Amino acid sequence: MTLSMRHGMDGVDRALQGLNALVLCVMLLGMLGCVFANVLSRYLFAVSFAWAEEAARFLMIWTVFLGAGLALRHGLHVAVTLLTDAVPPLRRPLFWLGFAVTFAFFALLLRYGLEYAGFAARQRSTILRLPMYWVYMAVPVGAGLALAHMVLGLRAPPLWAATAAPAGQG
Repeated sequence: MTLSMRHGMDGVDRALQGLNALVLCVMLLGMLGCVFANVLSRYLFAVSFAWAEEAARFLMIWTVFLGAGLALRHGLHVAVTLLTDAVPPLRRPLFWLGFAVTFAFFALLLRYGLEYAGFAARQRSTILRLPMYWVYMAVPVGAGLALAHMVLGLRAPPLWAATAAPAGQG
């Protein structure tokens, strides 16, 4: 890979992470606004917004799936390192095994998420009357983002390098 290609990939990577984080922030603020407005209205005016709970739920679904790949990218998911800590020479092969299994999981989630979203396209949400297709699309979009984060994350030092054992063991 040439230096200019590497710089270009760095730009794409930073843009993807920044855009992903920005969308997550907007969704979290939207969810907070819906819930806060509904609680405030309920206690101050004894009026509840029927749409607020459903909107907050749908925003939560999208936030979870869009955030999963970004969290994976930054190592924020729970990891069990008992075996790799006990047997340092297994760090590298176990990393790649975990990577392959996780990649396959997200690839399957993408494929079947698209299929299920298409199946749900005729359904509408109860209050907002949104096509459920848009709610279920959170699954394949999030899986696709997770795959992109995994592939782009390969350009950074691997996980075992950050927790490497003394030279010659990892």
